[in-house]
Amino acid sequence: MYLLLGCGDVGYSLASKLRDRKAEFTIIDQDENKIWWLKVLGYNAVAGDFRRMEVLRQAGIENAEIVLLLAQDFPTVEQTLATINQLKRSLMIDPVVVVRITDEAEVPEVKRLGASEAMASTEILADFALKKFDEFAAMAKEKRLRAMLRDFKGKMAIVLQTNPDPDSISSGMALKRYLGILGIEADIVYDGEIGHQQNRALVNLLNIELRHVTLDGVKFEEYDAFALVDVATSANCALPKDIVPMIVIDHHSVPSGEVRARYQDITAVGATATLMTNYLRYANIEMDPSMATALAFGILTDTMNFTRGATPLDFDAFEYLRKFMNTDQLIKLQSPAISPDTLDVLARAIKASKLKGGYLISNVGFVKDKDAIAQAADFLLQREGAMTVLVYGIGEQAVYVSARTSDIRLHLGRTLKEIFGDIGSAGGHPTMAGATIPLKAFGKISDKKALKGAVERAVGLKFLEHMGAVKPKSKR
Repeated sequence: MYLLLGCGDVGYSLASKLRDRKAEFTIIDQDENKIWWLKVLGYNAVAGDFRRMEVLRQAGIENAEIVLLLAQDFPTVEQTLATINQLKRSLMIDPVVVVRITDEAEVPEVKRLGASEAMASTEILADFALKKFDEFAAMAKEKRLRAMLRDFKGKMAIVLQTNPDPDSISSGMALKRYLGILGIEADIVYDGEIGHQQNRALVNLLNIELRHVTLDGVKFEEYDAFALVDVATSANCALPKDIVPMIVIDHHSVPSGEVRARYQDITAVGATATLMTNYLRYANIEMDPSMATALAFGILTDTMNFTRGATPLDFDAFEYLRKFMNTDQLIKLQSPAISPDTLDVLARAIKASKLKGGYLISNVGFVKDKDAIAQAADFLLQREGAMTVLVYGIGEQAVYVSARTSDIRLHLGRTLKEIFGDIGSAGGHPTMAGATIPLKAFGKISDKKALKGAVERAVGLKFLEHMGAVKPKSKR
């Protein structure tokens, strides 16, 4: 929540911008007639002198994450900051306090008096302010998380999404660093596999410590609290459903009713690594080359080099990381050696691909490395005319399905669950999802050619029928 102290021309312009963004805010001004009109216009407003504690408390400063002090005369600014400092101590709150200034020379003084940031009137009135507000919101979130963890004593499990990618791994790495600075011990925990060669290269090159739920015998009862990173619910990670996490930090769109956590940060940016960069940045935690490289790689992979879902916050975080990261390491991570098995699967995926109305399917047959299926799906999404890709192959125990889309109307995780949830496990994110179907679901078929045909009908054709790319055939 924002608290706007003062509502002259600048304050009203700012209030209009905040309302356009559907932000929650309250205005305080001494002019009772002005407050009356603001209320008629639908604004949440309080009449009073914001230099006084009771007025700030009446306006809800306890719940304010960002306070914008827009007074023009310096004595009022000085007195108001003194009052806010008293309330911060007595109420144990720590909002981001932004002060309007008329001269750059005032910046050191207002910061000495307790302001977090200072902005000139011209900046507040310009669109530049909207970008700054996003930064202020990130600063406020870091303050809120740090305050919540102040009295926490115990060990935390940082749980990543199933089959974690570079965004997930680097974000878990950053949260572990953040918690460590606060004196909190933590393990990074995951399930599934780290399969894609880029993911393996990240873990190996930067020597990242991870614990696999099954292979390392992780016992959740040994931890005192849990954090979900790059995943918001237990539906796509190893955390048991009966455990409520303390922290959720994710960039994927999730219905608010499905997220349960004491602290939640679900922000629509291109990568969770962007959010975690800002937690480290605004906590003034030193950014070493390995951490910066990992987070930069996470941003690049999830935004597909800033071509998918990137926001100004992603660009800003990457620019910040660029000063610290190891460019040679980043190049190695982006172009790891491709195994012969992966090249073979890519060749088969291209040859077997079938395009129907923007939907591309490819049956790659029998595979040794199931992670090559996901890499083939990534590659085929670049094919002209393909908006949604489904690649599938047969392993020793199951059929593995990987899907990618650039169609914003789809939610692939839900789609694959609808199609394959009755015969296997399926799920994922809006633009990236997968499924695993046990071979026993196809009956006892010993002939490889017959099995491949059965899989073609039960997976590829079923997907195209569900999407309306081909007409459903009569029940077989």
